[in-house]
Amino acid sequence: MIGIALGVLLVAWLPRLISFPALTLLLALLLLLCLLPSCRIFLSSGGRIQIAGLLFGVVYASGWGYLNLSQRMPMDMSAQEISVSGTVTGLPQNRPAMIRFSFDVDHYSPTLPGTDLKHLQLSWYHPEGEIVPGQQWQLKVRLKPPRGLMNPGGSDYETRLFAEQINARGYLLSARLIRGPGESGAQQIAYLRYRIAQWLSRLSLTDSSEATIRALLLGDKQGLKDDQWRILRQTGTVHLVVISGLHIAIACLIGYWLGSSVQWLAGRILPGQADIRAYRIVPALLLASSYALLAGFSIPTQRALIMALSMLLPGLFNRHLGIWTRYQLALVVVLLLQPLSFYQPGFWLSFAAVGALLLSTAANPVSHRLKAIVTTQWSVSLGLFPLLLFWLGQVALIAPLVNIVAIPLLTFILIPGVVLGLLLCLLNAELGSALLNGLLNQFWLLLQVCAPSDGQAVLFSRPALLPVLLGGLAALLLNLPRWMGVGFFALLMLTVLIFPPEQPVDQGGFRATVADVGQGLAVLIETNSKSVLFDTGAAYRGRSTARFTLIPMLESRNISQLDRLIISHKDNDHAGGYADLAETLTVNGLDSGSPAIRRRLPAQPCTPGDSWEWDGVRFSYIQPARLKQTNENNRSCVLLVQSENCSILIPGDIESSVEQQILNEHPGLHVNWLVAAHHGSRFSSSVEWLNGLRPDWVLFSSGFDNPYGHPAREIIDRLQLLKLNWLNTSDRGAVIIQSSADHCLTESYRDQKKRYWSAG
Repeated sequence: MIGIALGVLLVAWLPRLISFPALTLLLALLLLLCLLPSCRIFLSSGGRIQIAGLLFGVVYASGWGYLNLSQRMPMDMSAQEISVSGTVTGLPQNRPAMIRFSFDVDHYSPTLPGTDLKHLQLSWYHPEGEIVPGQQWQLKVRLKPPRGLMNPGGSDYETRLFAEQINARGYLLSARLIRGPGESGAQQIAYLRYRIAQWLSRLSLTDSSEATIRALLLGDKQGLKDDQWRILRQTGTVHLVVISGLHIAIACLIGYWLGSSVQWLAGRILPGQADIRAYRIVPALLLASSYALLAGFSIPTQRALIMALSMLLPGLFNRHLGIWTRYQLALVVVLLLQPLSFYQPGFWLSFAAVGALLLSTAANPVSHRLKAIVTTQWSVSLGLFPLLLFWLGQVALIAPLVNIVAIPLLTFILIPGVVLGLLLCLLNAELGSALLNGLLNQFWLLLQVCAPSDGQAVLFSRPALLPVLLGGLAALLLNLPRWMGVGFFALLMLTVLIFPPEQPVDQGGFRATVADVGQGLAVLIETNSKSVLFDTGAAYRGRSTARFTLIPMLESRNISQLDRLIISHKDNDHAGGYADLAETLTVNGLDSGSPAIRRRLPAQPCTPGDSWEWDGVRFSYIQPARLKQTNENNRSCVLLVQSENCSILIPGDIESSVEQQILNEHPGLHVNWLVAAHHGSRFSSSVEWLNGLRPDWVLFSSGFDNPYGHPAREIIDRLQLLKLNWLNTSDRGAVIIQSSADHCLTESYRDQKKRYWSAG
């Protein structure tokens, strides 16, 4: 089984899939190992099984990858308008003036070359109808490939879409309902979940109570507010509300207890029935399966249910499998169902928690109940500590203490109380709602009391892979039987996570990252001890791209404050992320070229000619003092960053007239990197500008297939004519440039993280 897991992992790490001839050869070798007894001469039985498992994992995962690639819209294809018919699946996500939902395709036209669309993610802006699971619609949609933004530290949305088998994303242009949900049998469970959600919305519940019940009962987290997520993260109790293995385990426990009660009664009535395991195991699995289906049978619930099945089913059929064999069985089944589980934090956290629990129980058996609870929580916390830092970048240090109290309260008070309250609502809605509101208000009040203020008692760190591996080894040693010196040695190893070795920029050099923020601009410049952010990306419908691009990137670099934030001008695609950044980070200095920004925010003007030096790197504003053509774009700050060997120029959205003024005022100016003005607009990046600066690289920050056509075709033609290199964030993800004493290095983040399903 370990061989199968390694085979699936190997394919998940490949930059491209194994060719069909090579796969055919591997399949023949697999059959040879399985069928020919002569192989035993060269390999032991165990070795042959592991190699066969490895080959099976590689062939299976490759086939899964080819199948999903064949259904996905080509990643370099521009937006297409098509007519599509099919069925709404899952719960829709309701947002202001928009509904987002999943859609299974029955038929579409015109056909797209090289793809066979099956599953879409669609948005309906200002909807004119109600989206209900099970409905069949005839839609006209505008589709784009399922691409995602690629930045250091950011979530890999593109991988998540591929893992969920989303073949394309788009929005509705027109819609016609064909059949209602009652006439479609395939989505009856999703329709039931929808009806329950609608029923909850009609009860006299507070927004907080309704959102919590929807999360606990239906796995629908969209109603939880930012403040609630903050409390859950600071107390390390996200797993209490978000459906996880804990909830499936509680469902199993309740089913097992009910089965035991039935077994006890059967033993009293029918002699010889008391030892039948089915009385306990079948209700446990039925209740767990029913709960998983009610929660949408999402990937986390599938994973937890598989774990429960692997642990309980062997006993039902009198198969004597060791506990670790069952653990490996669950691991393999999860990977076969979802070969990209390796890229999901929940996969690692789930199996690490169960593994730590099993290891602790086997190595340190205790009979005292309270001591067992404390030991268990200690083991699980240690096991998750390295992974939480690696995947999430933070650990709530008070989580073990909070969970010792919170998990029993959830198991024996909150969940039974919610069930009782919902049943009471069927008889008396007002009384049941009052009970639920009171119970859930007390739950959130308890968590809020436990939550430290201002992020205290929360460890923030983004360790590299090697420190995480060392931390994992330390957690393993601390869960093994204690022999002389090992526990102390393991605790010392954990310090590499608490105090990870920093990788500062060389003195006298700088690192600049042109972030992939879609149609917008954000450039982070780091020196040995300082950090500057030029522009913040855009905001859409009250949420900015900075939340899931810039802020995670800054956290991954362990940057908690910006020494200077420069907002070039007031356009949304440059200034939209300011509010989220200011709320999350400390901003020591704010500059802007826009009078409107300076009236609204405590910003200073980026005065032409001003310069400063940090860590041997010189920063200068070089925009003209007197503009020939004054508009908001031409008011942009123009920042020149120079080390001894390398330089980068960031001109905001200036137009060709301002470019010419800069050339006239700074004759002989040359740079290694030039961020193209106005994302590559045809009104900027003139031939004189490009020929005068002669950059080694021109860097475009633009959105894929954006409506403005950036970068313009004539700009690309100019670069080709002048034989200049260029990179575009929409194609290559974030562009990372490094200045040091001996080189000026240019890399793209998408190339660093290239996998077989990645664009580019």
